[in-house]
Amino acid sequence: MQRHQRRLTLLLSVVLATVVTMFTVTPAAAAPTRTNSNQSRVIFVHGFAPTGKHSSCSSYFSKSLSHFKDKGWRGSLLTFGYYRDQDGCSKNYPGSRDTSLKTVAKAFANYVHSYSKNNIKVDVVAHSMGGLVVRAALHYTRTGASGFPSYLYIEDVVTLGSPHGGTGWGTACSAAGWQQCKDMKPGSAFLNALGSRMPDSRMGTDWTTIGSYDDGVVSETSAVAGVAEHEWQYHGDANLSHGDLKTVSTGSYRARKKTTTNGATWSAWGSYVSPVSLARTAVFYHSSS
Repeated sequence: MQRHQRRLTLLLSVVLATVVTMFTVTPAAAAPTRTNSNQSRVIFVHGFAPTGKHSSCSSYFSKSLSHFKDKGWRGSLLTFGYYRDQDGCSKNYPGSRDTSLKTVAKAFANYVHSYSKNNIKVDVVAHSMGGLVVRAALHYTRTGASGFPSYLYIEDVVTLGSPHGGTGWGTACSAAGWQQCKDMKPGSAFLNALGSRMPDSRMGTDWTTIGSYDDGVVSETSAVAGVAEHEWQYHGDANLSHGDLKTVSTGSYRARKKTTTNGATWSAWGSYVSPVSLARTAVFYHSSS
């Protein structure tokens, strides 16, 4: 009888241990720490290719990449492309001008997650339409959209001349029938779905949006549409075109800024660094002002 009871007790102990193991949840790893650092990986995301073959990722951002290196950036400088005929990209999604921005954003989000799942954070610098790719990647990851990862670790995002409020140029080029142009039209379903605030990753994300009165493609208002922690506009007399925002890395230019820490009001116009230098500074500081 006692032997039977001991066997029964042992059996119940094994069953209980199995049940406890099945329902024990392993604590999730803590998010990476937010720090001021030039050692983070930075991913550069290019803009729309209106005609012909898109330039390679490395040549598109050649001036920006050189600036970061010359200023002693120690982290990896990576590039993400999304046209099938591209080269010189750290990661390339084989899409076309007719690939929706949500689809491109999904590919980008999963690329970033290849680092996030190993508890590695990244920073992002995006030009033009590339800023919408990053914004959508974070938005749809947070909302749990199908095919997007469960979380991302993006510490800082800088967008240069990105049409957060849409662009009339997108309206014009949508006549060609390309989906990416349709997505960039003011009031498009794609833009409306993104909301009015810049989205966060799981570790929080510090956004800096930069525009120019002399852009010519994306208005100074659209470039800073949506609520970001830091918004910058270069004055018209700075003569910074749409392409200049990703290439000009020296000199001082007339600009103004608006931050959430100063009551979200525009500062007086003053003399500030070039857009590429500003982008580098923004991804260095975990919360730049």
